[in-house]
Amino acid sequence: MTPTPRTEAVLHDTANDFRALGAAVKQDLNNLREEARTRIDGCTHKVVQDANQNLDRLRNFAQENPLRALAYAALGGVFVGLYMRR
Repeated sequence: MTPTPRTEAVLHDTANDFRALGAAVKQDLNNLREEARTRIDGCTHKVVQDANQNLDRLRNFAQENPLRALAYAALGGVFVGLYMRR
């Protein structure tokens, strides 16, 4: 049994529809990937910038208050030591 010309045309149109759908999905995925990459890069830049600012503040505090910074570091060491013993 051979397909009729109408059946062949419908199958051909369906195959073309699936190709177009596949291309559209591929484009949408590429767009989503680029958007995610842009957002992640922006978040990464902000985190690095905030970390550098906090590090600068910590350095300034340690330079302006060396004994107090040393006391905080020692206290932090005690807490970490107690935590690690458990």
